[in-house]
This record gives sequence, C-alpha cells and structure tokens, in this order.
Amino acid sequence: MPTILLHLILWLLTARNLDACLGSERQALLNFKDGLKDPSDRLSSWKGKDCCRWKGVECNNSTSGVLKLKLRNPCDYYMDPNYYKCSLSSELRPSLVSLSELAYLDLSINDFGGIQIPSFIGSLKKLKYLNFSLAGFAGEVPPNLGNLSRLRYLDLSNTFSLFSGNLWWLTRLPFLKYLDFSTVNLTAASDWLDVVNMMSPSLSVLHLSSCSLSSIPTSFSIVNFTSLTTLNLLDNSFNSTLPNWLWKLNSLTYLDLGASMFHGPLPYALGNLTSLNVLRLGQNNLEGNIPGSIRNLCRLTCLDLSQNNFTGNITDPLPHCIWNDIKELSLGDNKFYGNLSNWLKHMTSLTFLDLGKNQLDGPIPTGLGKLSELTYLDLSYNSFAGVITEVHFHNLTKLYLLILSLNPLTVLLNQSWIPPFQLQIIGFRDCRLGPRFPPWLRWQTHIMTLDLSNTSIADRVPDWFWNITSSRLSVLDMSNNQLSGVLPSNMEFMAQLSVFELSSNQLEGSIPSLPNSLTTLDVSKNSFSGPLPSNFMTPNLYALLISQNQINGSIPPSVCQLQSLSLLDMSNNDLTGELPNCWMEYSQLSLIDLSDNNLSGEIPGSVANLSRLVSLNLDSNSFGGELPSSMQQCTRLTFLDLGQNKLSGIIPTWIGESLLNLVVLQLRSNMFFSDIPPQLAWLHGLQVLDLAGNNLSGSIPQSFGNFSAMASRSPTKLPNFQYWTFGLYGDYYYNERLHVMMKGQDEEYTKILSFLKTIDLSDNYLTGQIPQEIGRLVALKNLNLSRNLLSGKIPEMVSRIPELESLDLSFNELSGSIPQGISTVTFLSHLNLSYNNLSGRIPLGNQLQTLNDPSIYIGNANLCGPPLTNSCSSSEPVPREDLRHEDNAERKWLYLSMSLGFITGLWGLFIALLLNSSWRRSYFLVLDNLFNQLYVASAIFMARLSRKHAESRRNHQYRGGM
Repeated sequence: MPTILLHLILWLLTARNLDACLGSERQALLNFKDGLKDPSDRLSSWKGKDCCRWKGVECNNSTSGVLKLKLRNPCDYYMDPNYYKCSLSSELRPSLVSLSELAYLDLSINDFGGIQIPSFIGSLKKLKYLNFSLAGFAGEVPPNLGNLSRLRYLDLSNTFSLFSGNLWWLTRLPFLKYLDFSTVNLTAASDWLDVVNMMSPSLSVLHLSSCSLSSIPTSFSIVNFTSLTTLNLLDNSFNSTLPNWLWKLNSLTYLDLGASMFHGPLPYALGNLTSLNVLRLGQNNLEGNIPGSIRNLCRLTCLDLSQNNFTGNITDPLPHCIWNDIKELSLGDNKFYGNLSNWLKHMTSLTFLDLGKNQLDGPIPTGLGKLSELTYLDLSYNSFAGVITEVHFHNLTKLYLLILSLNPLTVLLNQSWIPPFQLQIIGFRDCRLGPRFPPWLRWQTHIMTLDLSNTSIADRVPDWFWNITSSRLSVLDMSNNQLSGVLPSNMEFMAQLSVFELSSNQLEGSIPSLPNSLTTLDVSKNSFSGPLPSNFMTPNLYALLISQNQINGSIPPSVCQLQSLSLLDMSNNDLTGELPNCWMEYSQLSLIDLSDNNLSGEIPGSVANLSRLVSLNLDSNSFGGELPSSMQQCTRLTFLDLGQNKLSGIIPTWIGESLLNLVVLQLRSNMFFSDIPPQLAWLHGLQVLDLAGNNLSGSIPQSFGNFSAMASRSPTKLPNFQYWTFGLYGDYYYNERLHVMMKGQDEEYTKILSFLKTIDLSDNYLTGQIPQEIGRLVALKNLNLSRNLLSGKIPEMVSRIPELESLDLSFNELSGSIPQGISTVTFLSHLNLSYNNLSGRIPLGNQLQTLNDPSIYIGNANLCGPPLTNSCSSSEPVPREDLRHEDNAERKWLYLSMSLGFITGLWGLFIALLLNSSWRRSYFLVLDNLFNQLYVASAIFMARLSRKHAESRRNHQYRGGM
C-alpha cells in the first residue's frame, strides 16, 4: 500500500510538470509580450506551455501561479553603448492583471519612451516589490498606487519626466520599507515631510534626491520616522540651515544631504548619529569648524564634506577610531590646513581620497604608498612641496585616478620605472616633471584624461605616445611646455579624442586630419605651417583655436557648416583670400578672431546670419569697402574690432542705433570720413571707443558725455567664453585681446579688459573745441585727442576726471592756460600737451611734480616755468584782469565818442540810399561781388592752410617716431 501511494504521488507530480504553468497566465504573458518591442530578443524563451521556465518568470511551486516578473535590462545604462539595443519598449498591456499572485514586478532600465505608468498597475493587489527605475516613464505618478497595500519596495527613480503633487496616497502603504522617488519632480509637494511623518513606521529607506524640493522645516514637534536607516536628500534647493529633527534619527546608517543649498555651521548634535556609516554633506555652503562631537561617529566608512567652507586643521574631522576602517574620505574644496604626516599612512582601508583645493602644505609622506586599496587620489590645488618618487606609489596597484596638479612638487621617477597601476585619469599640471618626456607613461595604456600642462617638459613627443593613447584618450592637455616634434600624419584613429590642448609649445609641421569626436582644438602659439587640410573641420567642434602659428592659404568654406562651432580664433597667421560668404542662420558662433592675417575683400553680408555673435575681431588685415548694413542685425555684439584695415565710407549711424550691447568699438587706422555720428553716445555700455587714424572731420559730439559706462567706476562685464572644463581641476576660458594706444605705446589688454575705459580720436581732422561734457566721464583712464585741428581752451572739466592715467592733446591748436586742476589728477602718469598754442605758467604740485619731462610741453612758445627752462618773469603775458588800474573815465569818454561817430555816419549812408534807388542798387551789387570774392579767397586759403597743417603734422609725427 505505501508503494502504491508513492507511485500515485510521483504520477501527480509528473502530470503537473507536463503543464506547470496556468494556461490563463501563460496567455496573459504572451499578450503582454506582444505589446513589447524586443530588439535583442530577450524574450525568445517565451514559448512552449510551461511559462514558469521562461526567462524572467518565476512561479509559485504550490499553485503554479506567476509570482515574479524580472525583466530588468541586463545592459549597463551608464557604461554599455548597446544599452538601447537591450531595452524593452513600446507599451504595457493590462493583461498583467490576470497574474493574480504577482508579487514582484521589475521593469527597470528599459525605455518606454515617455508613456505614463499605466493605472492598471494599481490593481496588482498582491505586489510587494515594484521597480520602474530608469524605465523611461513620464507624466504623473498614478495615485492609485496607494491601493497596493502589501507593497514593501517602491522604486520610480531616475525616470526624469515623472512628477507628483499629491503624496498622501503613500500613507496607505502600511508595510512600505523602501521608497525611492529620486528625480521625480515634487515641486508641488510642499508638504512632503508631513507625508513622510505619517507613513509606515517600518519605513527604513527614503531616497528623494533631485526632486526639486525647496521647503524643509527646521524643527518638528513629533518625529515618527525614527526607524529610517537611509535618508537621501541629495541635490535639492532647500536654502536652509540643517534641520534640528535630523539629530533624532538615531538609527541612520546612511545620510546624504549633498548639493542641497544647506548653509551655516555643523551643530554639535551631529554626534548623536552614532550608527552612521556614510555621511555626505558635500556641495553645500556649510562653514566653520567641525564640531568635536564628530569623534562619536566611530562607525564611519565614508565621510564627504567636500565643496563647502569648512576650516580648521585637517585632522579635526578625522576621529582616531575610524582611521583603520574608513574607505572614502572627501574633504576637497574647503579651507582645511595642516599636513599629512602621522595619520594618512594609518588609513590602510582607503579606496577614495580627495583633499584637493585646500590649504594643505608640507611634503607628501612616502607612507602614501602603503594604501594598497586606493583607487582615487586627488591632492591638487594645495601647497604640497618636496619630491615625489616611485616609493610614493609602491603598492598602489588599484589606482586609476591620480591628480597632483597645482602643487609646487618635483616628480623624480626613475627612467626605467614601471608603474604598478594602470591610470585612467592623470593630472600633474604645474608640477615639475621635465625636462624629459615621462617615459613611465609608455606603460599606461588605459589613459582617458591626461593633463601635463606647464610641467617644464622640454623634449620631443615620442612616437610611442600616440600609439598607446590612440584607443581610449578623450582629454589631452600638454600646453605651456617646450614640446617639439610633429603631430601624427593622421589623427582620425583617435576615435575618442574630445579635447586636444597643445598651445604654447614648439610643435611644427602641418596640422593633420582630426577625429570626428573632437570638440576642442587649441594648438595656438606653436610653429605649425602650411595650409589647413580640406577635411580639417570636424563636425562636432565647439572651439577652434589655432592662433599665432604660420598657417597659410585660405579659410576653408567648410567652417560655415560647423553647427556646433562657438569659438573661432585663427589670428596671427598668414591666411589670405576673402572671408567666406556662407555663414548660416543656425550657426552657434559667438566669437570670431581673424586679426593679424592678410585677408582681403569686403566683410560679407552673411555675417548678419550670426545672430549669436558676441565678439568680432578682424583687426590688422586688408578688408576694404563699406561696413555692410546687414551687420546691424548682430545685436548681441559686445566686442567689435575692425581696426587697421582699408574700410571706407562714413561711420554708420546704425552702430549706435542697433548695436546697443557694444562695450568695445575699435575702428582705428581705416579710411572712414565725414563727421562722427552723435548716435554713438547711445551705446551706454561702451567703455572703449577708438576711432583714431581716419579722415574724420567736424566737431566732437557733445553727446559723448553720455557714455554711462565711462562715468561708472564699476567694470563692465564682458562675456566669459568657457571652452572646456577639467572637472574640478580647472575651467578653461578664452580671453579677448585688444591693442590700445595708451601712454604713448601700444599695449595689449586681455584679462583686465573689462577695467579699461578709453577714448581715442587722435590723428583725424576734427575741429572745434573739446566739449566740456567729456568731464562727466569720471572713470575714463585714457583720453587721446592728439593730431587734430582742435582749438579753444583745455576745458577745466577734463582735469576733474580722477581715474585718468593718460592724457594726450598734442598737435592741435589749443590755446589759453593749462588748467590748474590737472595737477590734482592722482593717477595721471602720461601727459602730452606739445605743439599747441598754450600760454602762461605750467601748473605746479601734486602729480605734475612726477611728470618733469620738458617734451610734454614742447612746441608751446608762450608756456613758462618748470620743467621748461624759460622763466615766467619775462615771458609770461600780463593777465587781462590786471588792466583794471587804467583810468576808467578816459576809457568811457573814448568809447562814447566812437559810438556817436559811428551812429552818425551810418544814419547818413542809410538816408542817402533810401532817397536814391540807383545808388542803392549799385551799392548792394558791389557788396555782393565783394562777398563772393572774399568767400572764394577764404575757401582757397583755408584749404591750403589745412593741407599745410596736415603735412606739418605728418612731419612732426615722423620726427616723433624717430
């Protein structure tokens, strides 16, 4: 009998296995599969009758009902380039509701293309585990998920397009232990903490990072969520001090409050969280010293206080009890001081060490080489000194990141040394590695980022370097060295290369074809020559900087087709031909610098299509013709330098009417003529105006006193052209260059250009008086009106410009005395009043005492006093007011008799002409002819005088240049 019973049981089990899956649920799964797109055929096993054997399906052994559906994408979202090929997508069909026992549903890391989370999910009443993270859902989180009363695990994180305003449905999940809403937009959920406080007391893990939260109560009367072991509020916008209720969460083992705009000090109550393993407070505005209570946190394995304003000795936040156990220590970008002696060597469990951007000093101890678990080491931006040898790296076999940049370190490694590690990121910027090219790099075949800029290398780049970096290298910076040699003839094989920075070296030869992956190319200040290759312009270029080489030929028209190009600098080369007339409306160009070349032709009208253009520099070329009127559409221009060309015509009024953002306007040394348009004064942000060396005439507009930026001592903000960022280790900015004649010499301004405020109208044919209104420009540093035909007195207001450093009024026809106030201009270091008709005593005292060069006043015959040799006692004219001692009575009788005689004669002539019409006609005919003759004669005389004066000025200029 027992044998028969055993056979019966075996028969039943065998019969069950023949069709283990419930038919209705098998059909529901097949219907669900039909709604999916499966490009990698992950569900190929979904066939046959036994659905419990299908991949990703698990059943209840007793009932054969489907318990779990595990369809997580097996491809890595962050690292696998074939991620999308592995993803399930399309739609979720409601047939899943037929899986009556379904308790586990995981569709994470797929791509459902922005569809909403179906409301039928709220009908899967037996669900305990729901994971839709990184699954590409969008829209509102359905509140009916609150019907899943058995749910213990809910993860909707990293879907980026989900939002939820009402979170009260979460309070209907009494067994919930794990909740991850990271990246779900909770902007409208201002009461989120009230909801958390009313949720299940079993809640132990809460992730709300990057949820756009902005409100957080600093105090709470009753805290019900003390069972939390994990609290993650990373990347929100609280703008608050750290809340007091945090220190009541005694069960916390993981606390992340990074990048959430917390400010103020760390409270002493931090020491209450004695269970903490992980404390992340980085990227906030916290400040002050670390409280001594941190010594209570003896279970810490990860401490991140980076990117705050903490201060104190580096050992203060390091309790001795954690030295042997801590694995991650991130204190970078603070104000810690001290050194690494006597403590670093004990942290033998460290895998991650970031102490960069502090005020640490002293040597780097050789004990560093004992940290055999270390993978990440950043000691950059400090004051570490001394010598680094191979002993420092002896046991660092797992190291992949090494950043020692911006320390005065000397790296002395044996020429035959073979490193124990394979580095991916290397930074030695501003350390001393040279003069030889580091031979140990030959063994580093996994390099992705390499920064050897300004490391005193004076050597030829070896051929093996290009071979070992060809497959992985993404960022290369070896600028500011003395590297020689040539680039590989073809660099297209470097398929990952994005940033190529080799400026300020001695490289030569031609620039080769470049990989399509390149976004930044800076090879300026080298000796590259020859024309650019026809396929030189790679499609993803953002910054193309090849200035100060010997590159010749024309600019390839393909430059117009680069949709991503923002910065273009080809200045200081030997480029010829015309500027391409092919600029497209979709162009992203914000800066063009083609100065100091041999380009010719007219400025093309298609430049108007560059609607994002902020800076245009065509200085020192041979461009001709008039400015195209279409340029007035470039309304974002702040920097316009067209100096030293052959441009002609009048200066158009639309510059002042349309280019209202201009800060720099330089048109010097061209052939512009006619009057200066007063509309230029509408450029209230203008701080550099240079119209020197043209054929401009007429008077200086009185409206020039309205340049607001020149009347303000605050610098005008010029745009920042950031062309790439090396993480936290350095932002790279492009600085515009401007040549300005100041203090009698050509000076180049770059980084301090925003502080320069200057007007240069010299070497033109301007007439009339210097407007008093210029005295309003109290922040002006340079005023040059020399070599014109200006007359009248030097306005007293000019001497009231307190910031003035350079004043040049030479070679004009100015007269009268020098204003006494000029001696009080504190910063005046260059003054030239030569070759005018000035008279009287030269003012004494204050700043003029330092300007004792007689050439300042030469060519003014009636000036006297130091530093000139002629004395004022004999040559100084008697002031007009001294005539007051004459006999007033005699003068009155003389003036009265002259007036009576003049009136009598005039009335006699008037009566005679009134009575005799023939006399009247003859008289006026004679007057008319006489006037015409006088007008013609005076016009000829003035033309000859002007020509003679111009020739005299040129002669004086020539003699001055000698």
